[in-house]
Amino acid sequence: MYKVLLVDDEGFVRQGLKELINWTACGFEVMDEADNGEDALEIIRQRKPELVITDIRMPVLDGLELIRKVVQEEKLPTSFIVVSGYNEFTYAQQAVKFGVCDFILKPIDEIVLEEALISLNQKLQREAVMKGQSDQLRRSEIVNLLIKGEFSEKQLPEWSGWLGIPPGSPIFYLFVEANDLHPWKEHKEEMTTAQMMALVRKAVSDISPAAGRIHVHEHRDRLGLAMPTAHLPMRCDIGSFAASLHKRLTEAVGVPVSIYVGKEEDGLARLREAYLSAKDTLLYKFTNDEQMIYIHAKLHHLTLNYVVLDSSFYHRLNDCMEEHNEMAIAQAVDAIFNEFRTRLYAPEAVKASIHKCVSGILTTLARMGVEQRSLRHLEPMIAWQDLNISNGELKRLFMNFVWECSRLMASQRKDVLKGGIQKVKAYIDANFAGNISLKSMAAQFYMNPVYLGQLFKKSYGIYFNDYLLQLRVEEAKKLIRQTDLRIYEIAEKVGFNNAEYFVTQFEKLENTTPTEYRNKWR
Repeated sequence: MYKVLLVDDEGFVRQGLKELINWTACGFEVMDEADNGEDALEIIRQRKPELVITDIRMPVLDGLELIRKVVQEEKLPTSFIVVSGYNEFTYAQQAVKFGVCDFILKPIDEIVLEEALISLNQKLQREAVMKGQSDQLRRSEIVNLLIKGEFSEKQLPEWSGWLGIPPGSPIFYLFVEANDLHPWKEHKEEMTTAQMMALVRKAVSDISPAAGRIHVHEHRDRLGLAMPTAHLPMRCDIGSFAASLHKRLTEAVGVPVSIYVGKEEDGLARLREAYLSAKDTLLYKFTNDEQMIYIHAKLHHLTLNYVVLDSSFYHRLNDCMEEHNEMAIAQAVDAIFNEFRTRLYAPEAVKASIHKCVSGILTTLARMGVEQRSLRHLEPMIAWQDLNISNGELKRLFMNFVWECSRLMASQRKDVLKGGIQKVKAYIDANFAGNISLKSMAAQFYMNPVYLGQLFKKSYGIYFNDYLLQLRVEEAKKLIRQTDLRIYEIAEKVGFNNAEYFVTQFEKLENTTPTEYRNKWR
């Protein structure tokens, strides 16, 4: 409610106004009244009402002079509505000159006055919003200049007032990060930056009323605030403050909230250094699964790891995926994220490691003929790097992707196996003279070599290598009968790199040498 002061030298007029108008419905409340301009001026100075409704003709100090003093001398943002029984254009002109909102003649029409009040209420609300936005922009500009180090010492006293930081007080810079507000959650929360800023301000104010005017600064993907030690509650250090802030925000937001605290710096002039140390603290995000409060003083001595994950982790995961072993897959993913935590992986190293693993899996799927468009969990694995994702949520998203890909691998392998053994045989029949082996065929058709050998024997009653040898020898016999090629040339044409080995295998299968076989047909 906006406060109203009624000023008129006739008491029944003031009383009539109080009873006539539905002030609450119009957004106002009558806080006081005066019967002359001089008393009214003193009340305005002390209590600063948003609106004064005043008569023109009054003893001691008339209405127009009251307005002039408030507007021009006191420079207060008070709004005025003039009520007068004198329908004189001169008064209206002077009233407009002083910025009066409205000029209403006596006897007062309650509908006209209430319309004027409602209109003024809306105007005051718009101005309050605009002023709040303007003040926020000014504070943001100050913080940006301090972070860049672009300021002079003489500016600091004024800027301390704007930011609500006592001059000379040591300060910390804190980052507040709301995690997991992404589109891939089944029950995702909605939180705008403005809403998050309001929650941070309220939480800080609840913990420390002295910090009620604290400025919350919008960075690209998180919020920041400069916390003076002078505003920390009694017997409360920055760690305790961060813990209280984290608890309140987590409960209010409903998603994991991370808080990063820089090192203590000596006053507003060193806000840049406080900010940079808080920024350094962001690098420890993936070093802790549970505690989401990171304090520079406790972490700066630790050495972060910027090396991409060792290939053995990828190979182990890939083997588990090919075997489609759910428990083994979970253990392999656990091992990867445990490595991130225990070896203190920096965010860039985590991103590079996850990217390498995802790329390898996609390459395998492509070789198997699986289209990426069918992957429901691929998008978060591509886009998460640009969002605030907690360690636990990243692991969940990655696990979903890995398990989906493993299922597709198993499904594709089943499809291959249904008609796959015929395809394997057809391929051997057409390409037996090439560099073919059980291992190479297994890789080409995404099968385990041992399993392929067993399946081939079961399907055709002959071992893979015996069948391949049989094809090659039959083709060699045909070439011996139909051509004058030398024996070593025939060996090469049917897939043998060594002529002596060819002769040995030919004799083993046909109980005669290639030369003896040729002599039969001459």
